Parts: sequence; C-alpha cells; structure tokens
Amino acid sequence: MFVSIIEKIKTKTSKYLYWEKFYENIIKNMGIKNNTSTSNHKNLFINKPGIAFSFDDSFRVNHWTKYGKEFFGYYDVKVTFNINAIHHFEGRREHTQEEIDMLLELQSNGHEIAHHGFKHLNANEFANEKGLSKWIDDEILTLLEWMENQQHSKTMEKFKKPVSFAFPYAEWNEELINELVSKYFKIVRGHLSDDYFISFNHTGFAPSICIDSIFLTNEKYIKKILKATKKSGSNLIFMCHSILPENIKWESFGWGEKSLEDGQWRVSPKMIQFIINEAKKLDMEFYTTSEIAGVATFIDRNLERCIRKQISNPDTQWISISELSSIKELDLSCSNISSLDGIQYFTNLERLCLKDNNITDFRLLEKLSMLKELDIRNNPNNSKTVS
Repeated sequence: MFVSIIEKIKTKTSKYLYWEKFYENIIKNMGIKNNTSTSNHKNLFINKPGIAFSFDDSFRVNHWTKYGKEFFGYYDVKVTFNINAIHHFEGRREHTQEEIDMLLELQSNGHEIAHHGFKHLNANEFANEKGLSKWIDDEILTLLEWMENQQHSKTMEKFKKPVSFAFPYAEWNEELINELVSKYFKIVRGHLSDDYFISFNHTGFAPSICIDSIFLTNEKYIKKILKATKKSGSNLIFMCHSILPENIKWESFGWGEKSLEDGQWRVSPKMIQFIINEAKKLDMEFYTTSEIAGVATFIDRNLERCIRKQISNPDTQWISISELSSIKELDLSCSNISSLDGIQYFTNLERLCLKDNNITDFRLLEKLSMLKELDIRNNPNNSKTVS
C-alpha cells in the first residue's frame, strides 16, 4: 500500500498533483459529513475537533522518549504509541526492561500504549497463509498476554488493556476488521481510505494520514487539511514512526542495511511542532486514538473498579467518556488509589472526595474546571481539605 503510493509521488510535480487531488477528495467528503457546529465547543472528548498523533513500531521507543516525552508534555499533546513486543533489528529479541520502563513512563505522561501485533507481522499475508485464527492467537492474544505480564521496574505500574489496534504495514481487509472489532478493540487504525475524518465515539476502522518524511511533508497541505478537519467538526489521525531531528543519521544506530528502509519512516520534531502550532491556532484538541473512540481508560485498576460502580453498566467492555462527563459527585475515599489517570474525563465534576488514599500527584485535578469541593486528606504528604 505505502510502496505503490510512494512510487507515484517521487517527483516534485507528481507530489503536487497527488496532494492537490488528495485535498479535493477531502473537501468532497467534508461536504457530505459536515453536520457538526464548530463553534462554542466546551466539552472535550465529545464535540471539540482535534487530531491524534499515532506512532508505530516500539523498537523506536528510544526516539519517542528522547525527542518526544518532554516535547509532548504531561497530559498536554497526547499521543498514541502502537507497540510490539520485539525489536525489529536486534535479533528480533523481546523488549528489555529498560524499554518497557520507557513505554510505561510514556503512558504515565498521558499517552496511549496501543496494540500493533506481537511480532509486527503483515496481517493479510499471515492470515492468508496460516489462517485468521492462527493470526489472532500469535499476534493479538500473545501481545495482550505479554502486556499484562509486564510492569515498571520501580513504580510497578502496568500497561492498560489496549483499546485500539494499528495494522502493521497498514495492510488490512474487512475480515480482519470484523474479527478484531469489538471482540478485542473498539477502533482499528490503517492508512488512507475513502474517508479521512473520524467522528467521536468511533467504532471500527479509522483511517490516518502519514506525515513521515517520505510522505506528506508539505506544510501548505497540512494547514489546509487541518482547516478542513476543523470545519468538518470531526477528528484526524496523523500516522508516523520515529521522531528524529533531520541531522540524525539512521546508520548511526548500527542496525544494518536491512533497517535502512525502516529508517525512511521518520518525522522531525520541527514538523511535529508545526502541526501542534497550527492545531492550536485553530483551537483544536489533541487526543489519543482511544479518546476519539470515546473510551475512558485508567492506569490504576482500583480507580477503575470504583468508577465501574458509578456507571450504568459496570460490566461493559469499554467505559464511555460521555457517561463520565455527566457525573457531578464522586466519592473515592479509602480505595487504595495511587494514580488519578482517568479523572480528567469527569469534565463536569463538582465535588470530589479522595481522602485516605495513596495519591502523591494531584496535577490532573487542574483539568477539572467545574470542581468546587475537593477533599484530599490523608494522602502521602497531605493532610488537608481543599475547597
């Protein structure tokens, strides 16, 4: 899929013609889908147009951490990192504890860690050769089990259960999608399709636009696409791989000639910053893929258990952000909670009791603009009530 498109846009003229046609198609689709007001968006995760950065291949985790972790901030520009369990070019070994720690630290900064296949095998080819059920067993279930068995070496934090999946090589078919949704995931991401905009609470296949250096690098068209997304009242996913400054040579990583093709799939911090700046000018939000799907997730499983008691269907597979946004009072006292990740989805919360827990970081409470009463007594280093 990627190769055939890249062959078409190798020259400057062909790139211009390709992206002109691409933008024309976006406008055509927008005319059909543009049924959402873009003014006065007050409730995030429900009706404020935004973008999601979606990074593939976790052998690149050092690039994500070194050039992305501080760059994206703490629950600021949220990103989806789609992971495997192996390193593509170091004997296809499983991730080291150091790499697992880096991934979990990205999660603790508000980013989504999503599913990208255990060994990053081409789903179409594998299923055709060995059968769909074998692909599910080897690539989907094996990674889910692997993720469940990992934890941070110091904090003991674990991966959340993945909500979204990204197809390796962006190769997919309808049979694969039907098997994955919603048995295993609520949303599955590929590359281009006939439609580019994604509504909130989306279920099923989600397209994306690649912004790596060998694909869409024209700032003019990125600006036009962002404006069209804003006008549509919907969302857009940008797919990328490594984050690397332009002066960093891929050969310096020592992964051999077999890695050179993968080395082309990179985006510069400069381009990411450009997109962030343009999105902010348009008052767009930054979401993870699971948030676009309307799903709330929680690092702390004790917090999730408490939240499930507050919703209409405690046994539901996916907790709805929309339902959480309607809750105004929440008593989470004496619940052995350590992380507040997920509390940001209670956008209309007015009264919150967190006393007698193990919380040391209260920064996410700053996201709750409607909060009037707050009790945080008897948490580590805190013994007071804040109102």
